Amino acid sequence: MGALPRILFAWELGAHFGHASKIAETARALAGRADIWVAARDPVGFRAIAPDLPVRLIAAPAAAPRPPVSAEDQAVSYPDDLRHVGWAEAAPLAALIEAWESLFELIRPEIMVAQAAPTALLAARGLDLITAMVGGGYDAPPSAAPMPPFYFWRAELHAKAAARETAVLATANGALALRGKPQLTQFSDALKADHAFLATFAEIDHYGDRSRFEPDHPPYLGQLVTLDQGAELEWRPGAARRILAYLRPGGPAFDAAAGALAALAADHDVILAAPGAQPALFERMKGTPVRLVNGPVRLDRLLPDCDLGVSHGSNGVAAAFLLSGLPQICLPTHAEQVMVARAIGEGGFGLGLVGRFGEAQVGAAIRQALGSAPLRGRVRAAAARIGASAGRSPGARIADALMAVVQGRLQAPPKR
Repeated sequence: MGALPRILFAWELGAHFGHASKIAETARALAGRADIWVAARDPVGFRAIAPDLPVRLIAAPAAAPRPPVSAEDQAVSYPDDLRHVGWAEAAPLAALIEAWESLFELIRPEIMVAQAAPTALLAARGLDLITAMVGGGYDAPPSAAPMPPFYFWRAELHAKAAARETAVLATANGALALRGKPQLTQFSDALKADHAFLATFAEIDHYGDRSRFEPDHPPYLGQLVTLDQGAELEWRPGAARRILAYLRPGGPAFDAAAGALAALAADHDVILAAPGAQPALFERMKGTPVRLVNGPVRLDRLLPDCDLGVSHGSNGVAAAFLLSGLPQICLPTHAEQVMVARAIGEGGFGLGLVGRFGEAQVGAAIRQALGSAPLRGRVRAAAARIGASAGRSPGARIADALMAVVQGRLQAPPKR
C-alpha cells in the first residue's frame, strides 16, 4: 500500500475555538485516509479542541494583529480588515507569502485547505498546488466586485468599502510582484480556491441572503462545530432554568453578562464557559447560581436540556444553539459577531444587544427570552427544518470531496 496523501490545513487569522473546530471536524473524518498537517494560528487552542487528533501540528506564518488606531481606522469590509493583519504594506506581505511558500515546499501537500488563511491562498498562486477553502461565512465572504461591507445593510458604507478594497488590492499586487506571482484583477480573486466549501447554515450566514452578492455561491453544507470536547458537566437536578453562557472575559459586554447571570435566582443553574477566566472572577461568582469554567465545555452533554444560550455571537456557538432548538442572546464585541447577532435577530431565533448596554439590559433580555413561547417555537421549528435537510455531517462530506480531489477522481480547474 502506498503512502497516504498529504493534506495541509492552513489557519492564519482569528484566535478563537471556532477556527480550530472547522479544521478538527474535517480532519477527524479524514483520519486513517490521509497524512494530515495543520498549520495553526493558535496551536494551543487547536489542541484544546482536538487533544487526541492524529495530525502533525505546526505554527502558521502570520502577522501580529494591529488594533485600529481610531474609529475611522476600523475595518468596514473583509479586504479592509486585512490591513490590520499584515496586508497594509507590500514588503511585509511578501515576506508572509514567502514563509507560506517555504512551508509548502517543506511539506509538499497534495492539497492545501485554507481556513481563514487568505495569505496562504495568495502564496499558492502560480504554484502546482491544488487549493480548497473551508469557511463559515465571515471567513468565506461572497465573491463580488467590489466585496460587500460587513454592515451591508448600511448603504453609506458601500463606497467607503470599495475605496479601501482598491488600496488593499494594490498592496496585494505589489507583494505578488515582489514574489514573481500572477497579479489579481479584483480582490475576490485572492480568496478563490480550486474547491470551496461553505460550512454554515443559510439561517446564520453573516451576509444574510448571500445570493444578492454571489448568485452562484457554494452550497451550504452545515456548521463545523466541535460538541464533544471540553469540561464534562451535568445540569443540577431540579433547576428551574438552565442557562449555558459562552463568553470571553474582559470588556463591558462580558462584565454586563456576568453581573446579570450572577444576579439570577438561586434556583437557576448557570454554566459560564469563560476561557481565560482569572481567580478574581471565580471569587466573584461564589454564592451565585453561576458555575464558572476556564475553557470550553462539552456542549453535547448540556444543550439537550438547556433553556437558553448566551454568547458573543460567534458563528459556531450560535449554530450549536440554533441546531439544538435553543433560544439565544447575542452580546457582540466586534463586527463579525454583530453580523451573526443581526442574522439571529432577523430570523427570530433570539435577541441581540448591540452598542452600549449594561447588566440591567442583559437581565431584561434573559427574562424576555426565557418567557417567550413564540421565540421557543420559532427556534425549534428552524432546528427541525435544518435537521431534516442536513444529511451526512459536513465534515464527512468535505473529507470525501478532498479525498476525491487528491486521488484524481475530480478534475481540478486550471491553475490561476
